[in-house]
Amino acid sequence: MRLTRSERALLYGPLGIVLSIWLLIPALLGLVATLSNYAPIEPSLGWVGLRNFQAIFSDRTFAAAARNIAVFTLAAVPLELVLGFCVAQALRRPFRGRAVARILLLLPWLISPIASGVMWHFLFGTETGFLGFAARSVGLPAPPSPLSQHGLALLTVVLVETWRVAPLVAFLLLPGLASIPHERWEDAAIDGLSSLGKIRHVALPALKPLILAVTMLLIGGALATFDSVLTMTGGGPGTETVTPALYSYNKAFTFSAWAIGAASGWLIGGAVLLAGLAYLRLTRHSDR
Repeated sequence: MRLTRSERALLYGPLGIVLSIWLLIPALLGLVATLSNYAPIEPSLGWVGLRNFQAIFSDRTFAAAARNIAVFTLAAVPLELVLGFCVAQALRRPFRGRAVARILLLLPWLISPIASGVMWHFLFGTETGFLGFAARSVGLPAPPSPLSQHGLALLTVVLVETWRVAPLVAFLLLPGLASIPHERWEDAAIDGLSSLGKIRHVALPALKPLILAVTMLLIGGALATFDSVLTMTGGGPGTETVTPALYSYNKAFTFSAWAIGAASGWLIGGAVLLAGLAYLRLTRHSDR
C-alpha cells in the first residue's frame, strides 16, 4: 500500500526534525566554519576558502595520522572479525553457563573507551603494570611500557581495541549463526567437511550480508578512533599513534584552531561516507 503525501509527512516529519536539529544543522555550521577563520580568540570573522584544508594536507602530523589510521583499520578490523566469529562459533551450541558467558563476553565493550584506555595505560606502565611486576618478581628490571616504544605503540593500541571490540562482533554474529538450520551442519558433516570447510560452505554464505554490515560498522568506528588513544598514549610516542580524530581534537582544543579542527573532522566524515558507499555497492552486488 502506497502512502499519501500527508501520511509520509506524518511518518517521516518527526525524524526529519530531529535529524535537522541534532545532526544536519550542526554539521552545516561546522562546514561553514571550515571555510572561515572562526576561533574563540579570533577578533573578527573572515572567509578563507579552502585554506584550512590546504593547511591540513601540508601538515606532517595529519599525514602521520592518516597513515596510522589506515594501518590501524587494516589490522584491527580483520582481527576483530576473525576473533569475534571464533567466539560466536564457540558459543553457538548450548552449554551450561552459556548465558553467563555471553554477559561476561560483553563487559570489555560495555566499558567506556576512556576507562578502558586508562586501565590499559596503568596495566602497561613500567611501575604499575603487570609486565613490570612479572619482571621484578624474577629479579629482572621492569621493561618500558610498550605504549611508549616506537614500533610497539600502534600494535599495542590495535590489540587493546581488538580486545574491546571483538566481543561486540561475537554478540552481533551469534544470532546469525544460531539461526542456521541444524540440518545444514549435519549435511556438511555427512559430506566429510572439516571444521574449516563447514565454516566456509555453511556459515560464511549464510552470514555474508551480516558480516558486510558488521564490517562497515567496524570500519566507521576505526576511522573515528579517539577516546582510547587519547588516554593510552596521547598520540605518542611522537606521532606514532595519533589519529585523525585526535588530530582534530588537538587542533580545536589545544591550539584553538577551531576551523582546522572542524575541517579535519569533515575529512573523517568523508572517509566514513566513502566506506558507506562501498558497503552499499557491495550489498547491491551481493543481491544480484
